[in-house]
Amino acid sequence: MIKLYMSIMTKEKLPLIVGIILPLTLILYVVVAAYIPSLIVKPKYNFVYTNTNYYDYNVNVIDGRVNIEPGYSNNTSRTYFPKQPSLFLYDVVNDKSTQISLTQAQTYILDPSNKSPDGFTVGRGEYDSYSFFPFFFGGSNRGYYLMGKGLSRKITDQDYYNFKFVGWVVNE
Repeated sequence: MIKLYMSIMTKEKLPLIVGIILPLTLILYVVVAAYIPSLIVKPKYNFVYTNTNYYDYNVNVIDGRVNIEPGYSNNTSRTYFPKQPSLFLYDVVNDKSTQISLTQAQTYILDPSNKSPDGFTVGRGEYDSYSFFPFFFGGSNRGYYLMGKGLSRKITDQDYYNFKFVGWVVNE
């Protein structure tokens, strides 16, 4: 009698059990698939970027070395003298940005191409938006990321106008 009762209860609850276990299994799969690349994929090349004042200065790479030139003439009648842009070295192993001087930056040989030799890029995060018409609408730019091979690692929260990628460090 108990076996018959258990058999009937199991058959009746089977859709409920499947309805709970299947979505949980799918969620677990998505979480694991999203985090595995960040554990396995390791970028190898550090890079240099600037995050301030590249409108008044031209920051570029010439013969593998960073070069900063004023974008304005050296007119002595100027009342505004812009500050030279700050340079940063992003260490991919420690996931950390460090401010460096122009002299330090010039000790590195830089590759200014968009893609690193190991296949990574630096780019802006997607625009995050949300809405619940007609009550709410908003959004934000989510900063800059090191991306590639399933990895997406946040570098900085700087907005579009205050970030410029300079080059990949190829001589470390």
